[in-house]
Amino acid sequence: MRITQSFGSYNSRRYGRPWISKIISWPVGDKAEVAWGSYLGNDNGGEVEIEANPGDIIRTGQKDGRGNGTSADWYIVSLDGSLNPTTAAKAKAHWESTKIIKTNPLSAFSTEELIAEISRRNSV
Repeated sequence: MRITQSFGSYNSRRYGRPWISKIISWPVGDKAEVAWGSYLGNDNGGEVEIEANPGDIIRTGQKDGRGNGTSADWYIVSLDGSLNPTTAAKAKAHWESTKIIKTNPLSAFSTEELIAEISRRNSV
């Protein structure tokens, strides 16, 4: 699903372009690896967008060149596509809790078992 967040106008001499990213990997003892989204707009405002699924961890933000107003927020995508604010620690815990789900749930079944199940469902 397409995830967006709006940003208002900003002074481009002070602030960087707004950004959005999705956590794609989080190695133990290291920083999260991300996939970057896009900013659709200019210094008059716009929105960031990225493709994500429910349960994904999203970060959005905007750099302040003076160093005292930079934003870098954490979110978890809900089932309806809305963003639920969270913290880095809670995002890491969420990532760890969903690691098992990220594996293929059908890997426990053989090809023959899967074909038999599909055949059974088609005959009903």
